[in-house]
Amino acid sequence: MVAEASWILKMGNQVSANIKQALLFETSSTRRKLGPKRLDNKKVTIGILSFEVANVMSKTIHLHKSLSESEIVKLRNEILNSEGVRNLVSSEEAYLLELVRVEKLEELNRVAGVVSRLGKKCSMPALQGFEHVYGDIVSDVIDVKELGFLVKHMEGMVRKMDRYVSATRNLYSELGVLNELEQTVKTFQLNQNEESKRDFEQKLAWQKQDVRHLKEISLWNQNFDKVVELLARTVCTI
Repeated sequence: MVAEASWILKMGNQVSANIKQALLFETSSTRRKLGPKRLDNKKVTIGILSFEVANVMSKTIHLHKSLSESEIVKLRNEILNSEGVRNLVSSEEAYLLELVRVEKLEELNRVAGVVSRLGKKCSMPALQGFEHVYGDIVSDVIDVKELGFLVKHMEGMVRKMDRYVSATRNLYSELGVLNELEQTVKTFQLNQNEESKRDFEQKLAWQKQDVRHLKEISLWNQNFDKVVELLARTVCTI
């Protein structure tokens, strides 16, 4: 049993190392050499899952911003020093900061859980086993200093996610308008007012164009692996 357990542990460490290598240190040039399987996945888009993905992206952005230097200064100087916190919780800053750290880590764990679930649908092995990479980071198996190169790209990744979230939010709203227009046009089948019918049909055509455009720029038509990889990298960086 000892030998078997040792073998399982060794295999687990090797799998984790392979995932780490693929997810964290893969360059653009090596991606282009991955072959047909990677290229085939370009046809797989986020689609209806875009609203769930936008929601988890929004949570990720919020969490990242809450850890900015200005927010930490505000936390230490205003919130943790407030009379209510000191009287009801504790006056020891180290203890209060530990409570905050635990709360932020729980938020990140929930986001990572969704990313891990989405990763199961990806073609990249690194994303399929993302929970192993995340687990190794949280348990200090992976030295976070090795992830330093990701930090300098974080603001760019956050801006990209912000654009995706905004466009996907607009898409959700415009899909609601489209549905209402389609229902209205159907009621005109029994209406003799041809002019009103044509007006609504024109509005419907314009609305369909707007929706098509929003699908192109939002998460809806984005490559599944590419979007999940973006989320995975931001989670690792946070």
